[in-house]
Order: sequence, then C-alpha cells, then structure tokens
Amino acid sequence: MRSALLHLLLPFFFALSVLLGPYGMVNPLTHGLGSFVIELRVLRALSATLVGVALSASGSGLQVLLKNPLADPYILGVSSGAALGVLAAVATGLIWPLEISLAALAGGLAALIVVMAVSSALGLTSVSMILVGVAASYALSSIDMVLMMDLGPAVQGSLAWLFGTVAYVLWNELAYAAPLMIAGALWIFLRAGHLESLMLGDDVAESMGVRTHRLRAEIAVASALSTSAAVAVAGPVGFVGLVAPWLARLGSGGAFRRTYPLSLSLGASLTVAADLASRFVQPGGMAPLTSITALMGAPVLVYLLARLRRRCTL
Repeated sequence: MRSALLHLLLPFFFALSVLLGPYGMVNPLTHGLGSFVIELRVLRALSATLVGVALSASGSGLQVLLKNPLADPYILGVSSGAALGVLAAVATGLIWPLEISLAALAGGLAALIVVMAVSSALGLTSVSMILVGVAASYALSSIDMVLMMDLGPAVQGSLAWLFGTVAYVLWNELAYAAPLMIAGALWIFLRAGHLESLMLGDDVAESMGVRTHRLRAEIAVASALSTSAAVAVAGPVGFVGLVAPWLARLGSGGAFRRTYPLSLSLGASLTVAADLASRFVQPGGMAPLTSITALMGAPVLVYLLARLRRRCTL
C-alpha cells in the first residue's frame, strides 16, 4: 500500500510541473501563448522525469555493484566525467546530439573505471572508495570549468547546464538521449535476479551460476550509460541516485526487484519536484537542479555515512 502511494507522487508532480509556474497557472485547453507554454513545460517535465529515472537507475546499480549505499554517480565522479566528455566533444567540433551522448558515455565510464581501479589498487574499503570518488569528482569538475572558460562563446550559456538544469532541453536532444537513458535502466532491471544473488556475496552468486565479473562489467556500463545520457541533456544533477534508492528501500524493502521500480519512480518524482521548485526559487528557471537536490541529498549522505561508520573503519 505504501509503495503504491509513493508511485503516485510522479503523476502528481508531473501535473503540477505542467500547470504551474512562477507566473501562475496555465489552462491546458487554451490556444496560442498558453498552449506554447504548456508544450515547453511538458518537455521540461518529461526531461526531468527521464533524467530522474536514469540517475536513480544508475545509483541503484552502483550501490549493489559496489556493495555501498553511498554509491551515487554524482559522488563517484561519473557525472563530472560525462560532463567532461560533453565539453571535450564540443571542443573538437562534435555537435550532434548522438555524438554528444556517446562522448558523455566515454567520459562517464572512464571516470568510473578509474575510481574503481584506484580504490582496488589501494585496497580501500567500500566507504573509503567514496572519498576517491569525491576527489575525482572535484578534479573533473575543475577541468570542466577551465575547459568551459577556454571554449568561450562555443559553450555560451552552459554554466547553468554545468550545475544541472532541464530548462534548455530541446526535443531533438531528448529524442537521442531518451533511448540511452531507458536502455541503461532496463539493462539493470533485466539483471535484477543476478544482482539479488550478488547481494548475498560473490561466492553465493557464483554457486548459483552467476558470472560475477561479467555482471559487474555489465552494471558498470549500464550505470554509466544512463548517467551519461542524462548528463548530456541536463548536466550533472547531484544526489538523485543516492536519495531515490534509499527512499525506495524504506518504502518497500525486500528484494531488488521490488525496490528498483520504486527507486526509478521516486527518482523521477524528486527531479520533477526539484525542477518545479527551481522555477519559484529563481523565476525563469535558472536555479540549478543540484542546488535543490543537494538539500535533500546532503542529510541522507551524512545519515548513511554515520550508519556505515558504526560498522566499519574508514
């Protein structure tokens, strides 16, 4: 019952996002300027929905993959790596949406591989791996900022994108990125049974016929794919991949097959709600999404870190 009610948050916030704005409510049955505003808001709400689905899917997959509830594509540097891929593509003259999405995938996947490789080489605990991810995220973000400044007019207006926004998404951009976001999320869902086995331990999973090394590679690619496609259209949006899976576990508990769909729904709801809030925080929709999602994600991060700190040593 509680899980079903939580699923209803998405259509509720989606409807509010389409109807409400800083300048009042728009009648969806009107023509002219009213219908134009509705179309823009539908695009914005749909973009936020897909971005939320992609980021929560990535967070859910990474948390099982790394056996760490703190794992999140933003914290681990995947989002910053994807953003670097986008800016590098623009710097080399690649402007088509599909090229941008593929460049984002290359950057995001490379960042995730580096974080995991460094953590493994240093023999770090799963909690300490987060610190490597934070360091990578800061380093990549600084490179993103320098590259954006060097590109100048070529990326004019991208400062808002660098902090996460769906205010400037175009239909053709979403058309290319949406299949990639959905594919990554669906890929993880199709491996739900194997992921449940992996949660019991590698030895148990292998005894059940799961090829753990291949599964880890698949989940890493799927997580990077969904995150990178989301970054290509909305920029790096933080903490959705952390908060949504945590809320889903609270709301439904149990097996990954039950929590995963709820996590996707809650991730979409959080992102749509954050975008709606950004319009009122700063009329015109210029407030970054991360400035809103961080208000939700930071307390959750501290809470989960405190729980893990009691069980292990950093």
